[in-house]
Amino acid sequence: MIRLLHLSDPHFGAADPVIASSFLARAEQLAPDLSILSGDLTMRARRAELAEAKYFVERLPRPRLVIPGNHDIPALNQPFHRFFAPFKRYRQTFGSNIEPVYTAPGLHVAGINSSKPFGLHADWSTGHLTRDALHRLDQRLAGAPGTFRVLVLHHPLIAPEDHRRDVVQPLEELLALIGKHRVDLVACGHFHRSHLGVLGARDGWQCIVSQAATVCSTRLQGEPQGFHFIRISEDSVEIERHVHREDSFEADAVFNFVRGDSGWMAADRATRHESSRIA
Repeated sequence: MIRLLHLSDPHFGAADPVIASSFLARAEQLAPDLSILSGDLTMRARRAELAEAKYFVERLPRPRLVIPGNHDIPALNQPFHRFFAPFKRYRQTFGSNIEPVYTAPGLHVAGINSSKPFGLHADWSTGHLTRDALHRLDQRLAGAPGTFRVLVLHHPLIAPEDHRRDVVQPLEELLALIGKHRVDLVACGHFHRSHLGVLGARDGWQCIVSQAATVCSTRLQGEPQGFHFIRISEDSVEIERHVHREDSFEADAVFNFVRGDSGWMAADRATRHESSRIA
């Protein structure tokens, strides 16, 4: 069995330190095989925020894979850093590779950067994958036969019900790559709302999508802080949704998926209901 800890959007600069400490204590108890943090470590990539985020990340269970989010790019009041060196501070703090890859027996994980400092669209916080990024991802997902494949990005693939914000683009091209390489799981965040479901190209391979809530930020979107704990067996995946209540994190629901010829599907009524909560 492989155990993954998926957390997202701690947003240091707008984080609750008590909740952050509570999460770290729970993470240590869970003892995952890999910790995945899918972006937005800070609010505005200020140096003090990055220092807090580094302290937090260094206490996550090892090994760990961490990628940046749109909030890890300096704000518009720092125009040079935003437009000409958007990830300089992030790289100085967490390392030069913003699209890391992790491989272990039975597991292959690839990160892709969906955050951009500016764009031709009105909302620069939305996720966009360049052709070069998709090409790099195509190369990084190749090989590693017989492994459980995981893709990590910041921006979500599924819009939950009553949610009008955009999902990552170009989604169809990304889903085509997911189908080509039979990616099993996508881990992402950004919306600060937990969602678990299956997604794929029409009549194509279906992957599991784990969209995590914020783990310790005070910027809530209608639900408490939380994270996902993922247990992977040969042809089944169990995902525990953990939420923060009072002074600790506890599992409040379990969702189950099974693999068939065309990919993954919900294994029970509760998981099917969760998967159907989309806009």
